[in-house]
Amino acid sequence: MASIVVGTYLMERVKQLGVKSVFGVPGDFELALLDLVTKAELSWKGNPNELIGSYAADGYGRIAGVGALVTTFGPGELSALCGIAGGYCEFVPIIHIVGYPSVKAQKAGAILHHSLGDGKYGMYHEMSKQISCATTVLMDSATAASEIDRCLSAMLFHRQPCYIGVPTDVCFEMVSSSGLQTPIATSLPPNEDKALESKVVEEIRRRLETHDSAIIIVDGGAVRHDVVQKAKELIDTTNLPFFTTLMSKGCISERHPRYGGLYGGSASKEDVKTAVESAECVLWIGNYPSDFNTGEFSETVKPKVIIDFERFWVSIGSEKFDLKMDYLLPKLIESMKSKPLMNASAKGGMPCEPRPRTDPPCSKHISQEWFWTRCGHFFRAGDLVITETGTSAFGMADAGLPGGISLYNQTVFGSIGFATGSAVGAFIAAREAGVKYKRLLLFTGDGSLQLTIQAFADLLRHDVKPIIFVINNKGYTVERMIHGMHEGYNDIPEWKYCEMLHVFGPGIESKSHQVRTSEDVERLFSDVAFNACETAQLVEIFMDPFDAPEAMKRTSAAVDRFNAA
Repeated sequence: MASIVVGTYLMERVKQLGVKSVFGVPGDFELALLDLVTKAELSWKGNPNELIGSYAADGYGRIAGVGALVTTFGPGELSALCGIAGGYCEFVPIIHIVGYPSVKAQKAGAILHHSLGDGKYGMYHEMSKQISCATTVLMDSATAASEIDRCLSAMLFHRQPCYIGVPTDVCFEMVSSSGLQTPIATSLPPNEDKALESKVVEEIRRRLETHDSAIIIVDGGAVRHDVVQKAKELIDTTNLPFFTTLMSKGCISERHPRYGGLYGGSASKEDVKTAVESAECVLWIGNYPSDFNTGEFSETVKPKVIIDFERFWVSIGSEKFDLKMDYLLPKLIESMKSKPLMNASAKGGMPCEPRPRTDPPCSKHISQEWFWTRCGHFFRAGDLVITETGTSAFGMADAGLPGGISLYNQTVFGSIGFATGSAVGAFIAAREAGVKYKRLLLFTGDGSLQLTIQAFADLLRHDVKPIIFVINNKGYTVERMIHGMHEGYNDIPEWKYCEMLHVFGPGIESKSHQVRTSEDVERLFSDVAFNACETAQLVEIFMDPFDAPEAMKRTSAAVDRFNAA
């Protein structure tokens, strides 16, 4: 079997996992490694800084399945940790490759640049262990291939980032290429206990048939662990009412006849809250009870009525079973198809309405309530929508989404500035995917944008032709709602946002628009050229600094109470 260098083995593995584009920032300990990226027929997509690179790798991983990032030892890798941490808690597979000083230099304790000046080289690796499911530094070429495969396998098993350090000398040492003939497992092994599977399916059936009020909640874990289509098939088979959460919004068409609305405890519409919390049996697929996803822990669904489907286990009430939902859900669906469910919820009408019957009134100035509801009518199948933490994410709760739309936000980690950097990777992955995605839409706020606006350069030079919506309301709205409504620390500098596409992409065709009234929004949304997306576009939307989506107001008040407790 032929021999190849360690760096090539790694890049070939990256390519085998479906990655086409690699993100990062060049640095001297990785420069020679970067030569191997294009030799493996991967595309290098360099970024303005490592933070944006890590966000881009996250966005790419959410769309393509796996993201990849290359940084240099020390300052480079540390700058990326915020993005890697977000991928860790939101279950995004990211390969973080770090170029290291040579093994010889490390063992000699040489005081090199990018170190802490003490001759030690393991401290940054230790930091990354806290936010990676598997890590390694390839100190010996004899074990390099197996270590690479171990980390990549763990990344796919847990759907979390892994960390691979590559010293400059080991990178070009020879190893056998034979390992490349054995694919890395990309799916979980089936449940071993088939009898237990059957027992749990029968118990779920029994509960559904002995309780008239039953519902399904499709939560963020269903999205991140790729069981949304199975969840939809279960909904269609049982005909039970279903609900989503802030983290899973849009994963199934909100025009579906059995869609009940978005549930988030006290942040929910009142009749939605009542319908969910009065249910006698709740099939909760991918439950992720984080603060923003639960209206700051204001959910009051009784634990004893919950059947919780998770990646590695399923629980019925307080009893937990070693069964993976990826394999249990098809067994449950098969049971429901062979013997249709006899349940009042499956045969009756809907217990609530997902949205108010009438849209908010249209006023001259653009209100949060009106704008997000109007966006629901603007969206169409084929849209990929990314919303920033805060106003955009909470506002989108009020938008009724059609089928065929893809949407995500960073609900759990909530790093402001994430959406713009993440859009770089997500939109590149979308263009690589071909015709599936039509319009690429980013919604962010002025405060968040000021952290990662350099990402505009990437969006422009890679020609993804996005529409970027920037809410200009002069500061940090979420923070205003939580505490310090009129305090100066929630203010930000004023920028000329409509000039930014020209600043970051001189010579690249782009358009910018300012909208100050609802009539401006209507005119723009109905404009044929605007919707054609033939060039990058920015829309600056002027809103009242003290206005906020209703869901945000309710959640923010709960956050302030929680923080003060």
